[in-house]
Amino acid sequence: MYRSRPKGDLEPESLSYLSSIKDDKKIVLYDIIGTQAHAIMLYEKGLIELKVLKPILNELQISLHNPKLAEAQRYEDIHEAIEAHLIKKLGVDVGGRIQTGRSRNDQVILDIRMMARDELNIICSKLIILIGSILAKAEENLDAVMPLYTHLQQAQIGNLSHYFISYSEQLFRDLERLSIAYDGINKSPLGSGPVGGSGLPLDRNRTAHLLGFKGLVINSIDATSSRDSLLEVMSALSITMITLSRLAQDFILWSTEEFGYLEIADNLASTSSAMPQKKNPDPLELIRSKSAIVTGNLMTSLALLGSLPSGYNRDLQDLKLIFFSSLSVVSSTLSISNAIVKTLIVHKNRMKQVVHDSYANSIDIAEQLVLRNGLAFRTAHRFIGSLVKLAVEKKLSQLSRLSEVDLERITAGVSDDLKVKDVAKILSDMTPNKILLLRSPIGSPNPRQQKGMIKSSRVLLQKYRKKLLERRECLKKADKNLRNVILSYLKEL
Repeated sequence: MYRSRPKGDLEPESLSYLSSIKDDKKIVLYDIIGTQAHAIMLYEKGLIELKVLKPILNELQISLHNPKLAEAQRYEDIHEAIEAHLIKKLGVDVGGRIQTGRSRNDQVILDIRMMARDELNIICSKLIILIGSILAKAEENLDAVMPLYTHLQQAQIGNLSHYFISYSEQLFRDLERLSIAYDGINKSPLGSGPVGGSGLPLDRNRTAHLLGFKGLVINSIDATSSRDSLLEVMSALSITMITLSRLAQDFILWSTEEFGYLEIADNLASTSSAMPQKKNPDPLELIRSKSAIVTGNLMTSLALLGSLPSGYNRDLQDLKLIFFSSLSVVSSTLSISNAIVKTLIVHKNRMKQVVHDSYANSIDIAEQLVLRNGLAFRTAHRFIGSLVKLAVEKKLSQLSRLSEVDLERITAGVSDDLKVKDVAKILSDMTPNKILLLRSPIGSPNPRQQKGMIKSSRVLLQKYRKKLLERRECLKKADKNLRNVILSYLKEL
């Protein structure tokens, strides 16, 4: 239909290579809605007559429920398919007017932005649900002491609540990044034409209002050919997936027999075709792999865009599929992540035993020597390091199991004010629960701190729920207004 200069149809193999019709299934409804808004604006600006507008709007209403439009194989894209459908049904004198003042270049990015708004709202909703589940798990595990790790070595004593809250904080930042990206997406490019605007008296603000956008992408070159707003979304999605991947990696590690801290629910686990004892955390492993896919999509998009000159280029067609893929993967990953967190089985006694049989209280003992005996921290650090070395040599799992003779040998010469009885008292005092209560700075794993963080996080979560509701209400209101405008014109004689 668009071949005015080239003669004849595209060669089938070329059409197959050029066509994005299969990928356009996700935007067909948005293309129809955008076309409705465009047609209304054309009529209101006197560019088409009511006798043209009414059959177009009516046929587009019917087309909203026609999935076959996205299955047409002889068109380059959904935009051509819809226009061809209108011309076939209404004739060229009516259907052939719909592209007045419009190009596929501003159409496609309009559709993508509209689709992205809805998908981002779904993703943000799922993120909010996941954060809520993580906070609930944190509250359940205020008493679950565990080792905290650096370099995958036991570092300090903490609790599982503190761990879960650390991920809620990261996911809050992911949520904020996606909210900012939504604001960048929520601007209309429609009316920018191929690249340099139109000589027709179009009203871009009218179509933006009808479609629920908060403003315009002003410059016509920028509107049709830039994709940095999509990159912002993909970057935020990639960071979100990295957060989920790291959470999944911890769960995988901690669900091994060697750790035994956690266990995913049976109905989320896989098994082996050969080994009957296996309970594999396969969903967690796929979260890791899908994180690589989403971050790979971002890298591909950056490389694709970085090589393009200004103006629209057909390369951008391939970015569309990559973008859709990332949105879909993140959405499904958030759903499975929430299911895993909600049903996660925690083995508190196992974690408690590991903590008791460890040297993870070493820094706390050193700090108590600083507080109680006035030692320089570096002196205390070296002293405790010597105790740990001796305990390892003697195969003792706790520093408190060192004998008085052992302590006398290491303590001698450290400080005139340091007595063996003082060291023994500190070693016996530094139980996991006592250690956590001593952690007083903001953000520490003290259970009192955890309760405060959970409470403030739930307040913040409610603010994000409200913000999401406002975004959805704005789109719902715009859609209702557009439906009403369409009905009012369809009723006119």
